[in-house]
Amino acid sequence: MTQPLKAGWTLAVVCLAAVLLTLDITIVNVALPEIAGELSARLDGLQWAINGYTLAFAALLLISGSVSDRVGRRAIFTAGVVLFTAASAACGAAWSVNALVAFRIAQGVGGAMIMGTAMALIAGAYPAGRARQSAIGAFSAAGGAAAGLGPLFGGLLVDTLGWRWIFWVNVPVGLLVLAGALLRLREPARTAAAGRLDVLGALLAVAMLFALNYALIAGPDQGWGSPGVLAALAAGLVLLGAFAVTQARRPYAVLDVRLFRVPSFTGAVLLTFLARICSFGILPYLILWLQGMLGHSPLETGLRLLAMTLPILIVAPLAGRLGQKIPAARLLAGGFALIAVAFALMARVGPDSDWAVAFPGLVLLGVGGALAFPPLLGVTLDVVPRERAGMASGLSNTFFPLGTATGVAAFGAIFTARIDAALPGQAALVAGGRFDLVSGPDLEAARTAFTGALSATCLVAAAAGLAGVVISLLLIRARDIRPVPVTV
Repeated sequence: MTQPLKAGWTLAVVCLAAVLLTLDITIVNVALPEIAGELSARLDGLQWAINGYTLAFAALLLISGSVSDRVGRRAIFTAGVVLFTAASAACGAAWSVNALVAFRIAQGVGGAMIMGTAMALIAGAYPAGRARQSAIGAFSAAGGAAAGLGPLFGGLLVDTLGWRWIFWVNVPVGLLVLAGALLRLREPARTAAAGRLDVLGALLAVAMLFALNYALIAGPDQGWGSPGVLAALAAGLVLLGAFAVTQARRPYAVLDVRLFRVPSFTGAVLLTFLARICSFGILPYLILWLQGMLGHSPLETGLRLLAMTLPILIVAPLAGRLGQKIPAARLLAGGFALIAVAFALMARVGPDSDWAVAFPGLVLLGVGGALAFPPLLGVTLDVVPRERAGMASGLSNTFFPLGTATGVAAFGAIFTARIDAALPGQAALVAGGRFDLVSGPDLEAARTAFTGALSATCLVAAAAGLAGVVISLLLIRARDIRPVPVTV
């Protein structure tokens, strides 16, 4: 079997795993009302069915990537597929909301093992250059397509077979990924990174990421001044300091901080965080507008969001090829510029607007994200040596859930503050999109307050997109786009 064919099998397996994970993340939200009815679940229980997965996923991404550099990426990836598939079957059989939350946490652990090694497997199968950029473009397109189809697929499953099938559908797909991993997945021999595991650093990383993500997730619901949120935030910052100190002193660290001496690596990490804030942090508020204010069903909302996700499917593979003709800094700057323009266009929303006012912005948001993500992932891998690919992949992916949680929290604070200032009497109902519970005389004021808050949030997101342009041009440098030797 030729090397290109072996690499193609690796890409196919990793892309299918990306589809599996992304579908699971996007599908669950559609089924929450049905889950609540059958399991007699309260709102906080439903939230933890989402948050439990997110916290486990975010906390273990970095350590999964770093451990895979030592024990083998194929082994960690395969173990993650087994755990995720088994946990999905258990989620579908859950007898209570507490059981569902426990099994969702197990899914998050398995998902972190898969995603923490996915990009490193691609880096091992494809050398830096055109082939790797094209592979990363295909990987991005697979994830984007799954994100777009998730709400549609989830709505169909819930309507026809019931909510349990949103988890059971993962089982045959997971078994297919497992078969591909066992039979076809290959990786290069481990190099200098293999060796002693930094147990203290791993524990600090998991605790730090758990605490920070918990604070960001719980803050909007419990209040930023609540004791639990403040304690989690303080603990996360203290653990972050301790983690940074230990990693700087250990040659076998979970995170080799010397990688941050490379400006392009630092820039790629910052841009990954910023891209997630822009692309996914504001999405819940757009959905509240489409469903709560405009009255679209989940399925109708999913169809309208295809305006954003279909361009990702089309443009992402092309962006991988463009990366060989256009410098990464310019391509990233162009992608973030389109993201900024997209949000500026969506900021035109008003109380009498329908979804068509958001259509141009959604399309540009999809195109901008598709242009930015493949070269961004490529830069992260191309500036580190092969033995650090798992570490780089885990770190980059860690900022996906962290960026989403930060974006949701930051945009949520702006969103609710604007509504509360304009309509303090019914702010909670309006911010939650419950226009059906707003009394008649206040309905127009509620619509005005809601769209005013959404417009302000979009303008902040546009500013974040412009910040991405600046970071791209200042930190992403062509001379860094090569393997950088790291002495271990």
